[in-house]
Amino acid sequence: MQIYAKSCREVVMLNVPQTRQQKLLARLANGDELIAQELAVEFEVSLDTIRRDIIALEQRGEVQRVRGGAVSAAPPSPPMQYRTSNQNPAVAAIASRTLREIEGASTLLLDGGTTLLAVAERLQPKPGLLVMTPSPWIAVACQKNGVEVFMLGGKLSPSGGINVGDAALLATTDVHVDIAVLGVCGIDPAFGLSADDLHEAQLKLAMTRASARTIALASREKIGRRARYRAVAPEYLDCLITDADASAVMDFNQDGMEIIHA
Repeated sequence: MQIYAKSCREVVMLNVPQTRQQKLLARLANGDELIAQELAVEFEVSLDTIRRDIIALEQRGEVQRVRGGAVSAAPPSPPMQYRTSNQNPAVAAIASRTLREIEGASTLLLDGGTTLLAVAERLQPKPGLLVMTPSPWIAVACQKNGVEVFMLGGKLSPSGGINVGDAALLATTDVHVDIAVLGVCGIDPAFGLSADDLHEAQLKLAMTRASARTIALASREKIGRRARYRAVAPEYLDCLITDADASAVMDFNQDGMEIIHA
């Protein structure tokens, strides 16, 4: 009798949208993907009900809808100027490992963001080395170290702190580099590398096309997340450098992407 009463109570609670949605968010926090059909059966509600829950969560910016369900959404990053002094502890490890990976390159295309800034601050000059970048922060850091810099112009995007727009895209189509190193807002094995800003996403794709090899840098909290705009499909990324555990990135191997753990 007690078991039956508890079961009834659970059913009643799951009829409340807020209760269902909190359970969905708890699943995402555990790293699970939301599969609508399975959730409808488990919660004993209609598929349309689960879909409405997912739409409500997406409108609040908490999930990213995908075919058949949803995944965790990457929260928009604050503007670059507020992030330079508040670095993730993993940034130094990822930056150091990146320097080893790009050591043999003579031309580099460096994206913006705090992790790329840490790379630029540690980058040492060598004969023939040229860094191309759309980021004023990266350009200044390289110049301080005596590294030659070519800057891609355009309108400065506040979120990523990089120049974007037609001028930056045009400049990128006229160059070819050994390695492009990209920052991410989110990276997912199915969706690929994503950004909060559409113009930044477009530039990241252009940078990929301008390089012989593309490396993505992502701290563990960005793994499995999808920002608003897909920038680069996973099959076009050659390497991922991350501090995430091997189990968190095992699905990236299916596209032949090299995984390097910082």
